[in-house]
Amino acid sequence: MKHFRRALLGMTLATVSVSAWAQDIIVSGTVKDATGEPIIGVSVIQKGTSNGAVTDLDGHFSFKAPQGSPLVVSYIGYATQELKAGSNMTIELKENTKQLNEVVVTGYTAEKKADLTGSVAVVKMKDIADVPTGNVLQSLNGRVAGVNITTDGTPGGNNTSTLVRGTTTINNSSPLYVIDGVMTRDGVGSILSSNDVESIQVLKDASSAAIYGAQAANGVIIITTKHAKKGETKVDFNASLTLQRFVNNYDLLDANQWGEVYWQAYKNTYGTHPNSLIYGNGDKPVLNTSTPYYTGAQGQTYTAANTDWLDLMYKTALMQDYSVTLSRATDKGATSLSVNWINQDGMLKNTDYQRLNTRLTTDYKFLNNKLRIGESVAINYWTQHQAQGGIEEQLIAQHPAEPVYDSMGGYAGGYIDVLNDKPNPVRLQDNQKNNKHQYWRIFGNAYLEIEPIKNLVFRSNVGVNYYNEFSKTFVPSWIESSRTVNTNELDTYHYHSINWVWTNTLNYNIDLGEHHIGALLGYEAKKLTSEDLGGYGQGLVSETTDYRYLNAVTSLAKVRGIGSNYSMDSQFMKLNYSYASKYLLAFTLRRDASSRFGSNHNSGIFPSVSAGWRISSEKFMEKTHSWLDDLKLRASWGINGNDEIDNEATYTKYLVSLSNASYNLNGDNQHLSSGASKTHTGNSDLKWEQTQQINFGLDATLLNQRLTATLDYFYKKTTNMLFEPPYPGVLGEGGYSWQNCIDMDNSGFEMTLGWRDRLHNGISYNVDFNGSFYTNEIKKLPEAIYYTFGGGMPGQSIVGHPFGSWMGYKTDGVFHTQEEVDEYKKKYDVQIGAPGVGRIKYLDINGDGKINTADQTWLGCDRPKFSFGVNLGASWKGFDLGLFFNGMVRKAWNNSKYYTDLFQTWNGNHSTRLLDAMNAWTEYQSTGYYNCDTPALTTLDSNNEARGSDFYIENGNFVKLKTATLGYTVPKSLLDKISLRSLRVYFQMQNVFTITNYTGADPEGLGYTYPQPRTFTFGLTLGL
Repeated sequence: MKHFRRALLGMTLATVSVSAWAQDIIVSGTVKDATGEPIIGVSVIQKGTSNGAVTDLDGHFSFKAPQGSPLVVSYIGYATQELKAGSNMTIELKENTKQLNEVVVTGYTAEKKADLTGSVAVVKMKDIADVPTGNVLQSLNGRVAGVNITTDGTPGGNNTSTLVRGTTTINNSSPLYVIDGVMTRDGVGSILSSNDVESIQVLKDASSAAIYGAQAANGVIIITTKHAKKGETKVDFNASLTLQRFVNNYDLLDANQWGEVYWQAYKNTYGTHPNSLIYGNGDKPVLNTSTPYYTGAQGQTYTAANTDWLDLMYKTALMQDYSVTLSRATDKGATSLSVNWINQDGMLKNTDYQRLNTRLTTDYKFLNNKLRIGESVAINYWTQHQAQGGIEEQLIAQHPAEPVYDSMGGYAGGYIDVLNDKPNPVRLQDNQKNNKHQYWRIFGNAYLEIEPIKNLVFRSNVGVNYYNEFSKTFVPSWIESSRTVNTNELDTYHYHSINWVWTNTLNYNIDLGEHHIGALLGYEAKKLTSEDLGGYGQGLVSETTDYRYLNAVTSLAKVRGIGSNYSMDSQFMKLNYSYASKYLLAFTLRRDASSRFGSNHNSGIFPSVSAGWRISSEKFMEKTHSWLDDLKLRASWGINGNDEIDNEATYTKYLVSLSNASYNLNGDNQHLSSGASKTHTGNSDLKWEQTQQINFGLDATLLNQRLTATLDYFYKKTTNMLFEPPYPGVLGEGGYSWQNCIDMDNSGFEMTLGWRDRLHNGISYNVDFNGSFYTNEIKKLPEAIYYTFGGGMPGQSIVGHPFGSWMGYKTDGVFHTQEEVDEYKKKYDVQIGAPGVGRIKYLDINGDGKINTADQTWLGCDRPKFSFGVNLGASWKGFDLGLFFNGMVRKAWNNSKYYTDLFQTWNGNHSTRLLDAMNAWTEYQSTGYYNCDTPALTTLDSNNEARGSDFYIENGNFVKLKTATLGYTVPKSLLDKISLRSLRVYFQMQNVFTITNYTGADPEGLGYTYPQPRTFTFGLTLGL
């Protein structure tokens, strides 16, 4: 009993002690910087909770918290501290040098971001982590100054192209991708999952990219994948479910409206109404949906309908994305395994994409970290059902009165009366349902690093990119109305390639007081081998999927096959020097020898030099330190190359063929002997296509690193561009030959601005802006193509204009009155077209008083004059909100106006703008004034309005809310209770809205592309 009383007394005292320790107190104090000045807006939070305060104008804070509980003190531009809660605290924050010491990968090595002298953009991966996509490059669109991403809504994101600082060459202008040291120009989406990406750097100028020499003229994008970090075993899981909705920017006529427009157009042309199987022969059109307009051979009937082809072919679709990563790292090694599965249904009927990505990454250390080995290997498998080529355009042009199916369930068709001759798009896309497209890729690298002496590192890296593709395309026999095709056909295609690269480098870095020297020497060899094999045939006896093989064809059996090789041998060096991180100098030199060039010029030298001056470190700048954190000026010059041409460009090639090069040698007119025909003329004097570039830049951080700015001006001159010009017919077959013959200039200005801060109420926010201005100009053409290249004509060369410029007629709206028409015809000798009220008015550009082909001129191009992106972010107590806008300033050639705005040029569907034209003509008949900008309705193109003119050119400017994201991160105090390391849930919308005057499908992706969907995504990221 005595011992029990003692134990009870001890427990009571312990409880009282714990209660006393846990009792809340008034936590208060002042936060100052190193000079003793108070800091406003510092966040002082009890760790693992939302309990805390923000410092006031005098740097003071005060709130209740348990005595001795851990506090987290943080402020932008300063290192975060953890302290124990108390009263009357004095806290001194130290400036955060993390930004200046941040290391970025710049090609075969890594450098401090603060010491960079070239133009290098670093992508903020946290800004794109939530974007659901099969291709990580899609999410970069508008987020990096100087980088233009063109994409569409194709499932998997494989129709994505990238330009760095505009179009550098008329050949392949896509940048070089370097993934874990392995170079490729293949689609990034087929190589890795977005969840595997650790960092992305873009090398934009010649100085930063010159280390890649002949492959770097179009810029370099370096992607580094995730490796396990030291710590306990971790499991990370990401999942998202995305709803994709079709967004239609076209307002097209329905079948009844089409009839009304047709009746008016016919009356305007001939003065009476037409006679139609589909719409009758009365004063007003009546869509005949009861009487068949055609009866087939098997008794099937075809009756007009009111079909909305866009609504029929596009649907709401789902996309699922799951990823899991297991990782563990110790002092001696690290291992990471990731698996990703994407299943994306396309909005377009019978299109989809499925992909399985796996990646294994290991890193091991031996001999006290003097020996390091590792690898990163990804195995990817994906399948897809594709859209029929050109179907996006066809759905706009398809006649709305054409039915989908006949009376027996077969495919209906037009080819009769007013129905056009385009095939049934449902049939075309149904054919894709069983067509097989399968792909494999093995992509990875293995490395060995040895550090024989301090600061000297030898690295040997072997990379492999193996690709295998198989496709089977079958077109069954079919019947559509009056048209019958009784023969089916099968095409089978197989392609595989292997690309290996072996890189060996010596890297030495040493600090001698305030002097830092870094030197890199390297040797690299790579080779690409590819081969394809295909077969084609017709007349398969059975059309079931079990018999769709080449051995089942009965006629027109053909085989084809070809192989190709390409290799490069390279030596390179780089020297970096800095004094006190104030005076910076870098020199790079690379020699490349390519098998694509002949022995006369198969190697090229690519040098670069750059310098930087951290002017903010000078003594005369000391008075600016209160508001200027860092200011660096940069300048660079260099030469990059491009060898993206045919692998056999230097060789004269012949094709041995029975069909194209046979001859009846014995003269019996019956037996043919195979011969060889010349297909290409070699050129052993081909030189490297070279791009010389200068760059001037500025990097600055201000106001305790709250404001950041990067400005760059560049000028690129590409000379000796490779081109196959037309040849005189007297040369005979195979006269095409690659030549160095075109020069082109690019210049531009880029800016990146960022602001981040924390408000007194604890809300942190950031605003980031990037913008790019560009100009492009063809500077030189050979005499043979001076007036014909790029769409030119006699007296109108594209020299002095941007590559991709349009040639055509200038217009001045339409004629509104008969008086305008009479005055115009009196003033000009109209040799093309027939002016009339409501017709397009073409201008006399050369001033000769004639309207003819000589009035064609350059009309501009769709290259962006200015592109930009704005990212807005805010966070508060675990909640985060992000809004990303992007936009462009440019002209746009809206080729859909050929269908939508001109009734006479196409016997298919049109825009509802023709209803305005119809009503305007009715008004004109009573007022004498045609009050409409859309050309008047007619069935004859007597004014030749299908010709290329600025009638088709529109203001292509747009601003788009690309993504809007709302997320919540569960606090650590709650996670500890449920044994989780991290948990975040989010909701995101993509393509929320677009502000534009463009009347086509999408100003972001011009032409007839697979439409970009408006998406709604629910996702979570979870860590164990």
